Amino acid sequence: MSILDLGTGPSRPSVGKKSTRIFLGFGLLIAVIGIGSTFASTISINANQDIEFGQGVQKSIFCGGDEKITVTPISSFANNEELGTFGFTGITISDIPAECSDRDFVVKVYDNNGGSQPLELSHTEEASMSLANVWWANGCPEDESGCRLSNSSLEDGYALVSASLEDYNLPVDIADVMADSPTSFTITFLSDVLSSEDVKKIVIETQNDTYGFDKCVELTDCTVNS
Repeated sequence: MSILDLGTGPSRPSVGKKSTRIFLGFGLLIAVIGIGSTFASTISINANQDIEFGQGVQKSIFCGGDEKITVTPISSFANNEELGTFGFTGITISDIPAECSDRDFVVKVYDNNGGSQPLELSHTEEASMSLANVWWANGCPEDESGCRLSNSSLEDGYALVSASLEDYNLPVDIADVMADSPTSFTITFLSDVLSSEDVKKIVIETQNDTYGFDKCVELTDCTVNS
């Protein structure tokens, strides 16, 4: 998997959650790589230049064919005792194709130190998360027969977030997710987030669902087809 650089600059301390939101577009280049199944792909976002504000990044994603999604990282400004700094407080994924309904979107962030482990996105004294695994649902694609969402009213968009790749691990007080529209969701990091200067690589993977539909049924938001 090719991971591309995202911006340059010295590291700054992480910031807290009291902030004013502004949108931060990190980069103009994305690579899409298949990773072993029909509905799996990896997007790596980089800039190799100064960070641009107010810009999302568009690129085709494997589950959507030739259609493009837009990825917009979010930065918020916060004042601490020493200086003001920008924190990586969220990310919006929009223009999601219908074919990507009932899939997981896994977000990870890396620095430039060459390590294989992603950075910690948000933490409290009790818990932390180094990835955000979002189950996204928006009804059934028109050409998908036997869709398990056919009896569930999720056409306005529906999202759950987990701190685990394999099951539902609710990141209480660490992160939240909201379906903004039938084609977009936003993940918000809530506590002790990364400084935006430390974010050099953002990797988004799509994969088959590992927890979302079962949790949706448990919450009575989804109905199992009879």
